[in-house]
Amino acid sequence: MVRSGGQRIWIGTVSLWLLLASIALGVGFGLRLFFFGLTPWPSLKASAKVLIRPGTSARAVAAQLAKEGIVSDPNLFYWYARARGVAGQLKAGEYQFPAAPTPNIVLDILFEGRVVVYRVTIPEGASLKDVARLVAATDLADADDVLQWAQDRHFMSSLDVPPEAPSLEGYIFPETYVFWRTDGPQDILRRMVLEFWRRFSPERQARARQMGFSVHETVTLASLVEKEAVKDEERPLIAGVFLNRLQRHMPLQSDPTAVYDLENFNGPILRRHLERESPYNTYLHKGLPPGPICNPGEKSLQAVLNAKKTPYLYFVSNNDGTHTFSRTYREHMKAVARVRAMKQEDQKSETAP
Repeated sequence: MVRSGGQRIWIGTVSLWLLLASIALGVGFGLRLFFFGLTPWPSLKASAKVLIRPGTSARAVAAQLAKEGIVSDPNLFYWYARARGVAGQLKAGEYQFPAAPTPNIVLDILFEGRVVVYRVTIPEGASLKDVARLVAATDLADADDVLQWAQDRHFMSSLDVPPEAPSLEGYIFPETYVFWRTDGPQDILRRMVLEFWRRFSPERQARARQMGFSVHETVTLASLVEKEAVKDEERPLIAGVFLNRLQRHMPLQSDPTAVYDLENFNGPILRRHLERESPYNTYLHKGLPPGPICNPGEKSLQAVLNAKKTPYLYFVSNNDGTHTFSRTYREHMKAVARVRAMKQEDQKSETAP
C-alpha cells in the first residue's frame, strides 16, 4: 500500500515525539539516579554491619541493603549500580557502612571489597586451648568447634601434620592473622598451620633429620624450650641441656610438662604436680612427651635446630627470667638451695613491717 505524503509526515512527527519523550525520560531517570547516588540516607543514624553471602545477585544485594536501612530504594540502587557498570562486580563479605551514607559510598565499599577484617594474634607459647579462646573472642568461631577440628584426624592429615601428632598443638604458628567473617574454623586453622609449614621450610626439615629428629620431635622439643625460656639468649642453651639429657637417656624433668594436661591449670607448679601420672610428665617418663605442650615460636624452633653445645645437664630458674646452669647434680642442688634462700629472703622482706 502506498502511503500519502501527509501520512508520512504524521508518522514521522509521532516517531520524533516518541524519540524526544524517550530521551526526556532517559535524561530524567539519569538525573534521578545521579542525585540518588549523591544523596545521604539519614535514616541510618549509626554505622551498621551487613554480611553479603557469596553468590548473592546485585538485585538481592540491593534488597538486603534496603532491608537493613543502608539505602532508601533497592530498585534505584540496583539501576545506579548498573549505570556505573559494577552491578556484576559486587563482592561478598561483611561490611561496615558509615552513618548516613550516600549510595555512591555504599557502592564503592562493595565494589572495592572493603570488608571488615578480624585480627587474631597468637603469642609464642600459646596452647591449643588458648588459640581456641582467642579465635572465639572475635566471634568468628566457637572455641569448642576450633578444638574439635584441631583434633580431627582427616583434617589434620589434609594439612600434612605428622600422624603421630595428637592434635594441631605445636603446628599453629604464633603470628598475627587477618580473617574475614566468611572464614570458618577450618579456614582459620588451615591458615595458621600453612604458616607453620612456610616457616618450617624443607631446609629446616633436612636439618632436623640431620640431627636425628623427625619434624614432630623437633616441634615437641621446641615447645619445651618455649615454656622454659624467658630470655632469648638462653634458648639455644636450654635446648642444648635437653639434647644432652636425651643423649644420656636422662629424664628431661621439664616442669611445664607435668601440668600440660591439667584442665585450666593456673598457679605455681608443686611437688605433687611433678609426681602425678601423665604421659606428658617428663619427671616420670624418659624421652620426649607424646606431643608439643604449646605452640613454639620462631626463636624456639631456631634454638633447637641450632642448639648450643654445652657441658650443662641442669638448670634452675633464678626467678628473674634467667637461669643458673650446672654440669653436675651437686652443682645443681647448690644452685637450687641458693635460689630457695633468695626466695625466702624476698618473702621475709615483703612481710616485714
